[in-house]
Amino acid sequence: MDQGPERITDAAERAQVQEQARKVMRKAIALSLVLTAVAWLLPL
Repeated sequence: MDQGPERITDAAERAQVQEQARKVMRKAIALSLVLTAVAWLLPL
């Protein structure tokens, strides 16, 4: 099933995976900012 971390030797594939990782991080940061703003705006 899962063989654990694998080295990516192809530069193009590595660049694609890195871009996907950046996209995931951007989405995570955006979502955390939105949820934080909502939490701040909710009355206690």
